[in-house]
Amino acid sequence: DLADYVIVFAASGEEETDRGARKKITAFLVDFNTPGFERLPGYRSVSNRGYHNFILNFDDCRVPTGSVLGQPHEGFDVANEWLGATRLQVAAICLGRARRAIQLATRWAVERRQFGSQIGKFQGVSFKLADMQMRYEAAELKTLQAAWKMDRGIMQDADAAMAKVLATEMCQFVTDEAVQVYGGMGLMEELPLERMWRDTRVDRIWDGTSEIQRHIISRAMLRPLGG
Repeated sequence: DLADYVIVFAASGEEETDRGARKKITAFLVDFNTPGFERLPGYRSVSNRGYHNFILNFDDCRVPTGSVLGQPHEGFDVANEWLGATRLQVAAICLGRARRAIQLATRWAVERRQFGSQIGKFQGVSFKLADMQMRYEAAELKTLQAAWKMDRGIMQDADAAMAKVLATEMCQFVTDEAVQVYGGMGLMEELPLERMWRDTRVDRIWDGTSEIQRHIISRAMLRPLGG
């Protein structure tokens, strides 16, 4: 809500490909003061409540050719320049959030006592902690590998996709299990876990859903064989 401009990806034509007709997409940098462009209050999300969502309304909105980002009809190329990086960013955020959730759950497993013993001594809790840590470390390694490749200019779309899927789904699992370890207290707003649990839900949606990431991964496997 503090921005002066917004990046808009809009259909600017259509082309035939070997997979059928596809929309041509152009990226535009649009000034909020442009006639015909209106910013309306959006919906409230359960995730990342610090962000304000808006509805962008265009009514006979015309922008100059100088507002085009990159080349006309090559909006996908513009987006791809940063999509890999943003997917790694989401993965990295999930790693940090999951690490904190594991720390909180582990500490609680030591401090909380039931039936005369630390709850962490019960397999129902200790095995949760083990699963949380294993999934965390697997996602961390893949994210670091993808980041290493990106630094060297050799990262493929599938690398970022795998990092995002592994990290976001791991974080959803970890935060949910951490809430379970805490029991009813895990859902109280006075503790940070409920926010972690809510915030990580959107990570499997934005910057490409988990289903899109799996499509990217499987495409990289199938195409070399003619699939």
